[in-house]
Parts: sequence; structure tokens; C-alpha cells
Amino acid sequence: MNRLRLPLYTKILAWFALNLAVLALLLVFFLKAEFGLGLDWMLSGEPGVRIAAMGDRVTQEFSRAPETEWTARLRALGVENGVQFALFNGQGEQVHGESMDVPPEVRPRLVDRRPPSDRPPRPMPKRPVDAPPKPRFMLRAGEPARYWAGVHLDLVSREGRPLSLVMAAESISGGGLFLDLWPWMGLTALALLLSALLWLPFVHGVTRFIGKMNTAAGCIAQGNFDERIEGGRGDELGELAQSVNAMADRLGEYVSEQKRITADVAHELCSPIARMQMALGVVEQRGTPDQAPYLKKLDAELQHMAKLVEEVLAFSKADTLPEQETPVTFSLDELVREVVAREAPDAPVRIDLEDLQLCTLRSALDRALGNVLRNAVRYAKDIEIGAKEEDGCAILRVLDRGPGVPVEALSRLFDPFYRPESARGRRTGGSGLGLAIARRCIEACGGSVHAENRVGGGLAVRFSLPLSD
Repeated sequence: MNRLRLPLYTKILAWFALNLAVLALLLVFFLKAEFGLGLDWMLSGEPGVRIAAMGDRVTQEFSRAPETEWTARLRALGVENGVQFALFNGQGEQVHGESMDVPPEVRPRLVDRRPPSDRPPRPMPKRPVDAPPKPRFMLRAGEPARYWAGVHLDLVSREGRPLSLVMAAESISGGGLFLDLWPWMGLTALALLLSALLWLPFVHGVTRFIGKMNTAAGCIAQGNFDERIEGGRGDELGELAQSVNAMADRLGEYVSEQKRITADVAHELCSPIARMQMALGVVEQRGTPDQAPYLKKLDAELQHMAKLVEEVLAFSKADTLPEQETPVTFSLDELVREVVAREAPDAPVRIDLEDLQLCTLRSALDRALGNVLRNAVRYAKDIEIGAKEEDGCAILRVLDRGPGVPVEALSRLFDPFYRPESARGRRTGGSGLGLAIARRCIEACGGSVHAENRVGGGLAVRFSLPLSD
């Protein structure tokens, strides 16, 4: 099963969102716990002010209206505010408003326990502006649960009993009378926005720097040891970047030394091999007929060794091709037909090329194509060579219908001394340098090479080369 791959940027933002969700859940659980203990704490803030203001409004308006209109006025207030209103007397009995099924937890709150000196006289005088707020309550009760609020009024019934205003709503907001949710929503949105503004630069900086390191590491893995990670950071990522740069330095030095030693050894082997071939020629002239098969086998071994040394020298010099050769403009069709005539004179190779002009290292491209075509002729059949322009580049393809390459070997196909089949010996496989030299030559031409298996069997090698201006 393939695991879902998410960018680090997305993962960090997802964890940030999860963190906010956890905090929101904790807040909800806290509020529920607080609501379970009671809501009287809300009365010390804006909800208490709004409830007291509603009580003052009812007191002022109802004191100037006949008591027979109070129920209708309560109904109108309910429609206006989205809350059910009712008036109760000091003994907890409803006297006006639509009938309410008051829960047992609410009824004790309806009893007016104010001392007689604090109760409103009749007729009721105008309430001073700086008078202390009247007793209020707020709680959640009932089944199904509703939110209840009440305030004792400076209003008396016709029997002379002080009244209390009771409000009931299905939600904690109470149509905005109990709790105005818009400021909370605005505060939440502002908190999210500020958090995003604080987090996004940090996340962007981290992921951008990691992306630069990933790109540099990919270039180093491809053998470009001159690649460096620019822009230091004063944290662990900066230390990691310094370590990657140091690793690239050491790898570059190691590979350069390895190439130099390989080239020197190959160069030093040329002279003894040449002397051995000359000595073998002398021995063949003086040898007996019984010695001829052994001398012929020895000659084959020396020729194979000489060819291997030649390929090693060619591979070691491939990096300096841009310094040794000057780019020229030439016809791709002409070069391909020359290579086919040289490397596959007896093999049926189908050629389908557009008329493309290249400006690059002609001999390097010749050698790269020759090595690939030689492999195709050796291991496959039904060879095709095609070229066309794609996205401003010349795309040259060498296709065959051979056994192909194991999928796990495709990424290493152009590595030096690598041969996909371990069973290949001298008769069926070369030194493993042909495709490595082809890649070095194509890179020297400013292009790239890629191989993949074909549907139905076979291998496709793709060269991407810059077109001539």
C-alpha cells in the first residue's frame, strides 16, 4: 500500500490546525463544565448589562401601559429578540406571558427574597440612574435543556406584588440578548489570522530552506559536487546545510582523486600492454603450430585488456570534453546516419528524424550515440532511432525490442562499471563503461540522458539536447 505523500509545508499547517482544534475542544469542554456549574458568572459582563437593560425597558414601558396589554407586549418582545418572555410574581407564579414550563432548578430563583425595604412601592417612582442593579440570575436547565435568565423588576402587579422578568431561549446566545456571538467569532477569526501571519513566514522559511537543501542534495547525488547550499541559518538546519556542503567538498575531492588515479593507472598500463603485444608478435613468428591456439588466446586477452584501458581513459577524459572540443553547428540527421553506418552496418535500423540543427560537441554526441546503438545491436533487435523537437530541445530516442532492463537497475544503468545482468561475462557484456561514457558525453553537450523500459518489451534511451540558435 502506497502511503499518502504530503509536502512538509502542508504537514506543518495541518498540525497547526490540529493544535487549534484541540484548543477549541478544550475551550468547549471548559465552557460546558462552567455551564454545568451555573451561568451566573456571565452576569458580571455584557450579558448581565443587557439583561438588566431589558428589565429596565420592561419596567418603564409596562408601567405606562394597562396590565391587560402586558402579555401582548411580552409576545412582541419575544418576536423582536428571539426569546420567550414572561412575568412572575414574588412567589414564583406566572402572571403574564405565554405559558412556560419552568424547570425545578429555576423556580427557587423566581422567589423575590428582597427585604420589604428594597421592594418597589406603588405607585412606582422613577428609578435613579445610579441605582444598584436588581437581583438577576442565569442558568441552563430543563429537558430538553434551555437557557434561563431573570431579573427582579421595579414593577408591581395590580395586587401590589413585585414582579420578575423571566427569559428563556434554546441557545446560549438568546438571539444576542444573553450572549452576542459576533464579537467572539470576530475574535476567533482575528486570532486565526494573527496566528497564520505569525506562522506562515516561519513555515515558509523552513520549508523553502529544506527545499533548497533537497535540490542541492539531488544535484550532489547526480555527481555535481560543485553544488552548494547558500543562505546560512543560525539553527540546526544551518548546521545541516554546512554539513552537506562539507560532504560535497569531501566527495568532490575523493571522486577527483579517484578519477586521477584511474586515469594514471590506465595511462601507465598502455605501455606494458603495447610491449606485451609486440613481444607476443615475436613469439607467434617463432612459435610452433602446437603453440598457436594458446598464443591466439593470449592475443585475445591482450586485446580485451587494451580495449578496457582505452575505455577507462575515455571515461576519465569525458569530463574535460568541453575544454577539448569546440561546439559546432551540424545536422542531426547526417550524424545519426553516419553512426548507424559505422556501428550497425548489417542491422536493420529504422530511422525517423526531423530536420534538426544542433550546436554542440559533435564528436561527443557521436560517441554517445555510438555506444548506445552498439549496446542495442548486441542485445536487442527491431531497433528504431527517432528525433523531434519538444519544448525547444531536440529529443533523440533509440528504441529496441530486446530483453529490457530490470526496473531496479534503470537508475544505475549509466553508472560506471555497472552491468544489469551479473551473469554477463566477456562474451556477452562489456566493461560497463559504455553507457557511463555516453552519459558523460551527453552532459558535456549540455543535455541529459534517460532510459526506461518499453511497454511490450525492450528499452528506450532518450537524449535531450539543446537546439541550434
